[in-house]
Amino acid sequence: MKHLIFLHQRTFKKLEGRTQIFKLRSFELELHASTMLPLFITLVLVSQSHAQTWCNKNYLPGQPVVPPGGQFSIPEISPTPLLVFRCAPIITPYLGEEDYNAGVLVEAFVTLARYNGAEPITLPMGPAAAEALEVSISIDGSVLAEAVVRLNSTSELHFPLVNLSQPRKQPFSVDCTASYASHLTSEPQTFSATTTLSYLPRPASGSVTKRDSRTGALLVRPPESSAYEAIFPIGFYTSFDNYLDDPDLGILDELKAQGFTIVHPVPTFGNLTALARVLDRMETLGLYLVYDMRHTYKDRAALTAQVDMIKHRPNLLLWYTADEPDGTSEPLGAPRAAYDAIYALDGYHPISVALNCADYEFAAYVAGADVVMPDTYTIANNPAWSAKYNTSCTEDFGCCGCDNCRGELEDVSRRLDDFAMRLDVLGWSREKSVWAVPQAFGGEEFWTRPPTWRELAVQVILSVNHGARGIMPWIDPTPADLKSTASALAMALASHSVKAFIFSPNATFTRVVSNRIDVGMWTVGGETLLLVANMNAHEAELELSLSDVLILREVLNYGIRRAIGVQRRLRFESESLGCAIFILSPQPLVLNTQNDEP
Repeated sequence: MKHLIFLHQRTFKKLEGRTQIFKLRSFELELHASTMLPLFITLVLVSQSHAQTWCNKNYLPGQPVVPPGGQFSIPEISPTPLLVFRCAPIITPYLGEEDYNAGVLVEAFVTLARYNGAEPITLPMGPAAAEALEVSISIDGSVLAEAVVRLNSTSELHFPLVNLSQPRKQPFSVDCTASYASHLTSEPQTFSATTTLSYLPRPASGSVTKRDSRTGALLVRPPESSAYEAIFPIGFYTSFDNYLDDPDLGILDELKAQGFTIVHPVPTFGNLTALARVLDRMETLGLYLVYDMRHTYKDRAALTAQVDMIKHRPNLLLWYTADEPDGTSEPLGAPRAAYDAIYALDGYHPISVALNCADYEFAAYVAGADVVMPDTYTIANNPAWSAKYNTSCTEDFGCCGCDNCRGELEDVSRRLDDFAMRLDVLGWSREKSVWAVPQAFGGEEFWTRPPTWRELAVQVILSVNHGARGIMPWIDPTPADLKSTASALAMALASHSVKAFIFSPNATFTRVVSNRIDVGMWTVGGETLLLVANMNAHEAELELSLSDVLILREVLNYGIRRAIGVQRRLRFESESLGCAIFILSPQPLVLNTQNDEP
């Protein structure tokens, strides 16, 4: 039985804990809106059985242990080789009157794991074995590009957009075919894959956010520029009522000065006039908008009204629909239905969702997103015992605030690695990007305190090393030391010198983890970007081999007391929870770095 309680939106600030900022666990919100978006919402308490599960697990004392189901299937191993043959547009979308050439990214790798779409391939043995595929790209039966693609490689095939019909709202269906000849078979083996290519009319107003499938970067065109460039999205989920909507809008000026590139106002937005003032000021300052429809994405009328209201804003970066739908067991098709509806209404901006669970119906919920982000809140948390519900937490029971976590910083990197693996298995790794939601709160519910500023910094560096291409901590307001640290990280990560590595399609990436020090290395030409994070709560050391004697240039340094290059070896000596960003250049000079506090 459902009980309906009608509340003015402002009433929610009286609710306690995380409920105040609308990450609700035991109820879902539905906004029944006309095109004018009324100021009242309907709070629907869900049924007893639904309200008392999280990640489809029971979690209250006395409830039975019932396996939640919905786990991702790890690919089985094939006794014989399989070919994974995939293709994806390099850029989404391409625009009429702006783009004159398009590209398709082709991947071909041999594996024994049964990835989605993997097909058997007969490979001869020995040095004379064929190592390449003959690949063609066609649309509507017309071949647009052909190339020889080596096995276990990624290649780009380009063609003029003039070969297509006029730009249109409907994506073009792309057929990718490959043949592989070997003396072991009488006929060449053939393989096929399909993708879609978006070639849209240039919009009359508003912005366009493009996505680069080679790097996961989002591309924007700054107002003063005619060219698109990669943006490093970094900024907080930000409370709206009594914070962002302050009469003088001074918070937004502070956020801009602190180096943040995005703002994610957290609904509800009870005063649409105040919302318009906030968004206008963001536009003036050059702050990009993540627009949140968590309470309304399942209501088609409300969703339509909001998309039509926001889609023409020049600083819109990203739509945000489902917030932790796996936690509350939202209908599996709801994010995808909203995704299709938004693309029909807009089509020029990607769509994001945030997931809370370690492993519950991942594919169904992620099907409704171009950007997916995990909420992995492991700091000052006991993942084995729920302080809120006074129960244990296991893979089959309990709600402890960090699903299936171990209470260590590696929870952050493991969750991101799991997401990346699943996207790869599903064939979505080129279609979807992963962001991170570092923990910047505490002292409530399951968390005894907020993270320290060092813990926040390590979360961010770890996330980037493990594939996050956007950083959006929960939540602002946040303690001053966390805000200061996040500001320094924003200025570093969003700098041109760092973006030139992370978002370069020519970068070679290597990650080294030793002694709980995580190092990500992006090499472009003769230079290498290093992101270093010490997950130990004590001092630790790590030594790396170098191919040359290099100069070490510091971008940001929190507690790496010494980083010394000697005889093609690089040794880091880190304080507890130290982290840093360096750039290595091929010059014969040794540099000892200094510690820097926020």
